[in-house]
Amino acid sequence: MNALDSPIAQLYVLIEWTIRLAALFIVPLRRPPTAATAWLLLLFFLPIVGLVMYLLVGRPRLSRDRAEKIAHLAQTLRPITERLSRAEPQGSGNLPARFAAVDQMVRRWRQFPLFDGNRIGLIDSMDAFAAALVDGIDRATDHVHLTFYIAAVDRATAPVFDALERAAARGVVVRLIVDDFGSKETMRGLRRLARRGIAVGRAFPRSKLPRKSARFDLRNHRKLVVIDGQVGYAGSMNLVHPEFRRGQCYEDLMLRIEGPVVLELQAIFAGDWYLETGLLLDTERYFPTPVTAGHESCVGLPSGPEYPEPLLQRLLLGLLHAATERVEIVTPYFVPDESTLDALKAAARRGVHCELILPESLDHPLVQLAQESYFDELLEAGVTIRRHPARLLHSKVTLCDGRISLVGSANLDVRSSLINAEFGLLCYSSETAARLADQIERYRRDCPRLSPEDWQARGRGRILAQNLARLTSPLL
Repeated sequence: MNALDSPIAQLYVLIEWTIRLAALFIVPLRRPPTAATAWLLLLFFLPIVGLVMYLLVGRPRLSRDRAEKIAHLAQTLRPITERLSRAEPQGSGNLPARFAAVDQMVRRWRQFPLFDGNRIGLIDSMDAFAAALVDGIDRATDHVHLTFYIAAVDRATAPVFDALERAAARGVVVRLIVDDFGSKETMRGLRRLARRGIAVGRAFPRSKLPRKSARFDLRNHRKLVVIDGQVGYAGSMNLVHPEFRRGQCYEDLMLRIEGPVVLELQAIFAGDWYLETGLLLDTERYFPTPVTAGHESCVGLPSGPEYPEPLLQRLLLGLLHAATERVEIVTPYFVPDESTLDALKAAARRGVHCELILPESLDHPLVQLAQESYFDELLEAGVTIRRHPARLLHSKVTLCDGRISLVGSANLDVRSSLINAEFGLLCYSSETAARLADQIERYRRDCPRLSPEDWQARGRGRILAQNLARLTSPLL
């Protein structure tokens, strides 16, 4: 008897081929070719498994509540953005001519203006960050707003939460947004903060209600702080001890920001708070008249489900194409799309010194294998790769020609480009670039260079695993 003679077997085959044929019509829509190819391969070889995965993470599906809020977000935030556009001083940037296309891209985006008159400082340890936060919170007179992917009350952050409680007790409004997934293990402790006067909002909360349900892997990955609308912090550091995961020690970078651009951080927080709570923070108490604090020209660049364009990804492409001398990229997760990979290799081949500084060991084995699958062609093109042997280097910095810099929360992978809510600060001054160059040099001293000979000596089993993991790159 033929196995297909069974009605159950025939039904199974019919279902598989229905999935395959439907995938040809649905999957390629508004999706990069590499991502579409990866999904189609999975759906064709494992239709049932592929369908389950696609329903879970394959569609950029927001909850109905959130989608309706996002649809009205631009109109809702219009008073804020108009106030920012009228604020002085607005920046000119004074960039070299080769960066004109990058500057034009930023200006045409028109979400936020480029502001002069800012001052930027670097913080490279949790101890220093916690101390700065405590000092700023204790000086706060009106409000403290914080957004973190991961927040926890532990031995490193307890002084910060104590300062937040003191601020709330003296009448300062304290609001904290944490990602519902990133902070799931600490959420019980964070909820108790409400009893101490601290309002906590959960970003992308998981729900079984149809109106509130969405794909489960949406994340708010931003790390932002705004104090009284005058001082801000942004970067890659979570509000948690650097060794919160066993066997890993995270090394991060935060920017301390003063000046008009802090109001852009405030606008991003206001948008997130509106999406999570339905309450709009648009009064002048949250958007005071900007005060000049320095000589840095910069602009805040948010990305995420509420912004239709992957601006940070396109900005990186612009920087790679504009570079004439050197491009240094520090990131923990480097799983590039085809256009970014080609731009990086092309820059190296035309004589630009291109350098990647990465951790040697990641907290996600599949991502590490996928990342390593690109090393062969990068080394062949002349890209320098350095890897930190001990710590998980979690900073996200791009420095172009020692002149223009981008610091923020976004990794170089598909998730950060298209799925996560992220933030980057683009800085135009050579002064900030010089500080970041010094920071990168400190990283460089701790990160041995990966030689092509050493890389070629890896085992065949590792090569096979890397090649298989690369097939999942568009999905990571």
